[in-house]
Amino acid sequence: MCVAALAMTSCGMMQSAAGSNTAAQATGKACGTAVQGLYSSYKSTGKVDLTVGNNLTNALALATAYTELQNNKGNDAYRRAFTSGLIASSAGLITSANAGSFVDKLMSSVGLSNVTADKISQTATTAAAIITLLNALKQ
Repeated sequence: MCVAALAMTSCGMMQSAAGSNTAAQATGKACGTAVQGLYSSYKSTGKVDLTVGNNLTNALALATAYTELQNNKGNDAYRRAFTSGLIASSAGLITSANAGSFVDKLMSSVGLSNVTADKISQTATTAAAIITLLNALKQ
């Protein structure tokens, strides 16, 4: 009976970890796509205009990634899965060589904390945080 209970607990923990990694990878992919979109816009215009719909959507994706990383701080499996998704969807901007420093920079981007759709376009701090992240990727 003890063995059965232990096995069920272990399976539940593995399913939870697997679900967490799937969610982490999905958040990483959304972040990578957002970074690629924002970088492209920033490179062509020289600014991050949060009144443009795509930029606004991408900024919200970055803010979500920031929040999820903060909520999972210290969870190495989450970070690895997030980073894997990030690299896979960033169109070559984020590679295994610069992913660690990018994720560190993202996690320290306090300008992305408490971002909501109704106030993001008026937040200069948000734009500044995004520009700092994008400047780290200049090629």
